[in-house]
Amino acid sequence: MNKKIALFGLSAFACVLSMSSCTSVGEHKTRAELYYTNTTEADTEEYQFYRTVYQLANEQIGFANVISQKGGNANVKSLAANLSAQYTEVMTKIEELATNADVLIPFPAMHAFELPAGLDSAQANVLEKEFLQHTLHNQEAIIHQFETAKYNTKVPARKYAEETLSTLEKTMEETKALL
Repeated sequence: MNKKIALFGLSAFACVLSMSSCTSVGEHKTRAELYYTNTTEADTEEYQFYRTVYQLANEQIGFANVISQKGGNANVKSLAANLSAQYTEVMTKIEELATNADVLIPFPAMHAFELPAGLDSAQANVLEKEFLQHTLHNQEAIIHQFETAKYNTKVPARKYAEETLSTLEKTMEETKALL
């Protein structure tokens, strides 16, 4: 009987320990209750805004880092460095706003950036062209999210969207100029 009680206690401890280990994504720590409850302070548009912008900004930073290493054109490398810095700031602010709204960022299902198939060994000019096209597509999606947030979310996200939108649009024009 004592062995059964000890075994039950040990298994309960192991279960609690394994559940508490699921409260980190990478190096980011998150409150455990966000994993076990499904409540946030964000409405649907705000929730979508945080998650989509965070994911796309993360992809942009990953691709910009690759271009910084493998690119040959100085203008494209400069744009990549600018995008990396800009989207790092965006991700930091999105994390802050999402944390205040109890939205889990970065979220567990978020995938890490990977170069599209065949581009890992591509020439610099092919890689740069794909970067510019990919960047323009992501910038359009991010700007769309910011425009939606500007009108359809709560005050903190709305203010941030209004402040940041013009900068993002200016960067998109720089990207178009390089295409």
